[in-house]
Amino acid sequence: MPDWDAIIIGGGPAGLTAGLYLSRGGWRTLLLEKESVGGYIMNVEWIENYPGFPDGVVGSQLGMDMKNQATKYGLKIRRAVVMSLQGSTGSKMVMCADGTGYSASAVIIAGGSVPRTLGVPGEEKLRGKGLISCAFCDGGRFTGLTVAVIGSGDSGVTEAIYLAKIASRVYIIEVLPQVTATAILRERVESNPKIEILCGKKAEAITGDDQVEGIEFTDVKNGEKGTLKSDGVLVHVGLDPNTDYLEGVVPLDGQRQIKVNTFMETEVPGIFAAGDIRSGSSRQVSTAVGDGATAGMAAQKFLQKMK
Repeated sequence: MPDWDAIIIGGGPAGLTAGLYLSRGGWRTLLLEKESVGGYIMNVEWIENYPGFPDGVVGSQLGMDMKNQATKYGLKIRRAVVMSLQGSTGSKMVMCADGTGYSASAVIIAGGSVPRTLGVPGEEKLRGKGLISCAFCDGGRFTGLTVAVIGSGDSGVTEAIYLAKIASRVYIIEVLPQVTATAILRERVESNPKIEILCGKKAEAITGDDQVEGIEFTDVKNGEKGTLKSDGVLVHVGLDPNTDYLEGVVPLDGQRQIKVNTFMETEVPGIFAAGDIRSGSSRQVSTAVGDGATAGMAAQKFLQKMK
């Protein structure tokens, strides 16, 4: 008999919702999360587009509420870095970095995504030395200083707006000719006197010896080189799914996201995927919750058939 009826890999909104449905249904369910339970929203100052909160909600509060609701019904949570998944037709085996293995009849993969890197000189050397990935977590160190945000999508602009409350000046650097965030966020950032937007600029290097000193960039239209002095840099240029360990286990699409059907089922019976990690995801909190509910219900039907 497997250790668990179901194992969920990833503790963001999708994983916690799936855990809520399974645990509330009476299934022995274990959730494995390598970092903070709640996922990326734990680092978001304010979420305005999640239904039910007309005035918005603090990301960490929403994540904690999701966790508490799921554990109330019996979901078990353990800190672990998943290294491999054996997806046989019978019991599934999840192996972790510390050598621990867990077996289950069903597995829901909800591991989300990781921030994409620029791949430019200075990026790795200066990580943690003025180069950050979360304004809400690390922005306080730039009080009264200058910060550059690379990337103008919803995440980058949201971080820039938060940093503008702390820093003396915030620059947004975007390789495309215009800001790519949604209209309401674009209006806010364009009207903020502490934020300057530099579109059509491609970051080529992050400079500094033991601390970030600035950014070297190229104008994509005329090829001219330029530099920008900055005490800090935050990079938000997209996300990559956490699927390296799933090569050959479940089918992946061209973006290395997991292929699923409308019930969040993969081609391997008993393995499901939900949230940012699945193919076609819109990477929104509300859709991740919907995916988690769908995967949780589909997993319950699968488990019932195995009885």
